[in-house]
Amino acid sequence: MNIVDRLMQRLGYRKRADGNPPRRPQSRGFDAAKIDLLTAGFQAPITTGDVELRNALQTLRARSRELERNNDYAKKFLHMCKVSVVGKTGFTLQNKARDANGKMDKAANDIIEKEWALWGKKGNCTVDGRLSWLAEQQLFIKTVARDGEFLARKIRGYKNPWRFALQNLEADHLDEYHNISDGPGRNLIKMGIEYDAWSKPVAYHIRKRHPGDYFRTQFSAQIYERVLASEIIHCFITDRSTQGRGIPWMHTAARRLNQVGEYEYAEVVGARIGASKMGFYEQNGDIMSSGLPSDAEDENGAPIAEAEPGLFEKLPPGYKFTPFLPDHPTTQFGPFVKASLRGVASGLGVAYNSLANDLEGVNFSSMRSGAIEERDSWKTIQEWMIEDFIMQVFEPWLEMLLLTNRTFLPYAKLDKFNAPEFRGRNFDWVDPSKDIDGEIKLVRAGWKTNRQVVSERVNMDLEDVYEQLAEEKQLAEKYGITLDLSSLINKRPAPVDDDEPAAAPGGE
Repeated sequence: MNIVDRLMQRLGYRKRADGNPPRRPQSRGFDAAKIDLLTAGFQAPITTGDVELRNALQTLRARSRELERNNDYAKKFLHMCKVSVVGKTGFTLQNKARDANGKMDKAANDIIEKEWALWGKKGNCTVDGRLSWLAEQQLFIKTVARDGEFLARKIRGYKNPWRFALQNLEADHLDEYHNISDGPGRNLIKMGIEYDAWSKPVAYHIRKRHPGDYFRTQFSAQIYERVLASEIIHCFITDRSTQGRGIPWMHTAARRLNQVGEYEYAEVVGARIGASKMGFYEQNGDIMSSGLPSDAEDENGAPIAEAEPGLFEKLPPGYKFTPFLPDHPTTQFGPFVKASLRGVASGLGVAYNSLANDLEGVNFSSMRSGAIEERDSWKTIQEWMIEDFIMQVFEPWLEMLLLTNRTFLPYAKLDKFNAPEFRGRNFDWVDPSKDIDGEIKLVRAGWKTNRQVVSERVNMDLEDVYEQLAEEKQLAEKYGITLDLSSLINKRPAPVDDDEPAAAPGGE
């Protein structure tokens, strides 16, 4: 082989047996698709979302629950979901029903908001009577984050004044292994969900008993009830169009969370051992000894020596003491845990400082930047929760409210009254003075309205704010106190013509 052939071979060209010019080596267009020594274990099978979940979902859900029970950081993450998404008051309702002339039907809106608040009291909104609407919202977000999905049944005709309540079902009631192929005259069932020809859920096959219930019989967990999809609330964040079940939010961080917990435990055990007086008695075989300072022995004949503070033992001839001094925790313990938790925080989509309660080395700018990014993530989840869960509860609740004749609002105007606006919790400002000044400048420039600012900042309706300010101003005048209120309420409202009859709630 001449020098040219050797060079061509080194460059990857292969000499052809037919004598034609060497063939140019074939290469992939993307490095991430190459299979070499470093990527041999990086397998990527092409399957649907449901196929990936079928054999993994049960284990993912069980491990996620185990982390909640025994891992501090996992429990903190779920607590962050509850506090940051739902908050202390939950999502508030502002109904926006309008008459044909475009004006707000305030009387009807007030009635709907009042009834919604009454239904949300503990004992009314769930069939077991154990949860309030606020607790139900908190349970929802924790369940979705931990299990990956939330399942509830809408019970119309329930024995409460509104004739409507929710029955909460854990995701285990949907059997991942209940699968039936489609065929002539029957629908496809995948992981407990029945689909039509367009892959739209038409029914859920719910287990009669929870498979982990201690009181269930041997076969009761395999008895299914077919419930129409219109009666089921099934919420999860969709990552793939071929996915019919939800994935626990901690799935990418689960292994690292578990390993961090086990590593911390091992370091604590090592530190306790290192803080104790431990060692070994070694005997010189050339010298006959009369025994150890203590003649106590264990069941296997091994000598036992007790350690007491300030006590030193004198060894007999022929023995020496070899100390056991484990060096734990190591100097790399802190940096290693911090690096691991940064990866965990990325997988959970939260700021490391919030998850680990670590503000060491944090300045104002970095803290503000991290807080803004994290809050945007929480707000995105809030909007998803409103659309996928709360609206699915409100619409059938309103329908049953109008059908029960509990109020004099007519059912024929359901479409008009079904105009809810839900607001999630707001967040405290990082720099209140500068943020408020910025909002004022936006309003003065006409780039933002007062209604937007009030809705985003104090989670109230602008009309309610003005009404409270007017009442406050009247109360101050009654007691001779001067208040510096907005110029918007300095003018008294136009007098109402007493001869004009007031519109009835729900009227046009």
